[in-house]
Amino acid sequence: MPVAPSKEQALIEAWTRTYSSGRITPSLSASALPATLKDRGVADALAAWRRWHDPRQQNRFTRHEQHWYSLLDRARVETLASQELPGIAHNLANPTATAPANKEMAALYQAARLAFQGLPLPDKILPSPLAQPSKGLLKRALGQLLGQQTRGPQPAPTFHEDQLHEVLQEATYHLEDSSSFAEAVAQLVEQLACFYDPGQTPHQQIENSVEPEENGEVEEDESAHEDPTLPGLTEELADRDDQKQQYCVFSRAWDETQPASYWLQHTDTEALKQLHQLDRRRVKQLARRLQRRLLAASQRQWLFDQEDGRLDNRRLARLLDDKPTQRVFRVEKEALMPEACVTLLVDQSGSMNLKRRQIAAMAIELAVHTLENCKIRCEVLGFTTRYTADNPVFRSWLQRGKPEQPGRLNALQHIIYKTPEQPWRRTKHHLGLLLRSMPGHENIDGEALHWAASRLSRQPQPRKIMIVISDGAPYDKATAQANGRDFLERHLRHIISDIEKSPISLAAIGTGQDVARFYNNAITVRTPDAVAETLFEQLGDLLVPTQTNEGSS
Repeated sequence: MPVAPSKEQALIEAWTRTYSSGRITPSLSASALPATLKDRGVADALAAWRRWHDPRQQNRFTRHEQHWYSLLDRARVETLASQELPGIAHNLANPTATAPANKEMAALYQAARLAFQGLPLPDKILPSPLAQPSKGLLKRALGQLLGQQTRGPQPAPTFHEDQLHEVLQEATYHLEDSSSFAEAVAQLVEQLACFYDPGQTPHQQIENSVEPEENGEVEEDESAHEDPTLPGLTEELADRDDQKQQYCVFSRAWDETQPASYWLQHTDTEALKQLHQLDRRRVKQLARRLQRRLLAASQRQWLFDQEDGRLDNRRLARLLDDKPTQRVFRVEKEALMPEACVTLLVDQSGSMNLKRRQIAAMAIELAVHTLENCKIRCEVLGFTTRYTADNPVFRSWLQRGKPEQPGRLNALQHIIYKTPEQPWRRTKHHLGLLLRSMPGHENIDGEALHWAASRLSRQPQPRKIMIVISDGAPYDKATAQANGRDFLERHLRHIISDIEKSPISLAAIGTGQDVARFYNNAITVRTPDAVAETLFEQLGDLLVPTQTNEGSS
């Protein structure tokens, strides 16, 4: 029986919301959308986009480049979705049905889907011959490649199929990490943007590739004079304002998000050995108490003597009595503790002294171990800034004449200690990095919370919990001097407000400083020893809802 178009659209939207766990991301651009929206595979593609796409990575590219990055990221998220559910894999098995209308984008999309599934690629992917680079984009590419002003006709950049194959194969290793994936395809995306315009027909592309010449000279382009050490800074400055958050960033070119192993050193491992020599009896007692509480809440409970539900074979004899009864069924009660995912976000600014870092590391180690034993997924993240005195972002701002209200003037350093999928036994040695002293480093809490919440929102568990361990207000000296002390604090309040309106349960532990002026659910501890007790109490209260007494009937 055919479904009415309005009902079909409603079903697609309902499935998209369900699979993405209510997560909202920017819509796909029209150029990257499937050519037809009347296919079950399209519904799965849109749902996968909302669940797995990270808009922060897309913002790394210019407006023209985003068409191509969105297309490649579509292939990535649909591959991840196909690996998770067999039904989605069946509906997305034919990439031709979900390909965009533009023939170049359709060819690249289908090739990326094949590559990401480990299947062989055709020798020729993009239609031939390639159109000449579009007007303005070629000049900008030449300026970036040569680093100087060019005169007279210049050879156009070339685009090789073997390079396209190599990039797609390399990107296959980064499907789970959107940041690494964006880094792997960045150069390819830039070249594609130079040669193709997804919003135009091939005829228009060739027309626009002819540049007006005066006296045999190529028209000067301002981008040729840009500092080659500042990639894409002009585009960042043009598009930097986030109207929703009323927050801006001078440049993201130096930001880093990496696993802790990227920075881990031998001395960090030695510091971790010292941590194990501390008296851990009290923290272990707290961990065991939390484990008992979580296990009790997760036990299955049944309501018996019901008129419908699952058949209870122990009560079948009632059907043979002189006065038979239909109350031979049982119903499983809703779990007191639903499936959950927990994110622990730790401030690693220089003001966190050694004692605080040691207690935080010890508490995190036992908390994650306890959550694992109770089958609760957990992610551990850290955040600080990348530079102290020698700050290239600040220097760039000075070189450009110190424009007013530049926004954030330091680079972020976001650290992934453990993902929800990784077992703790393989990653707990990463905590050695948490024990490293980082004098002079600051904390940009607002962006850190937004990053952690974006990662958490992609998890499929219905219960999402984030606990922040911080030692005070966000602060960065260069940013505060240029924008005012309350610039970062306003942004943090805005991000907290957004998270608290989402399905994520947010709590904070202030280590020595009062954080209650930012978080509605916050506890400030004055002694390092209280960090562990507070963390275990918060986890128990957030994971196990308050029980209400049920009246007997």
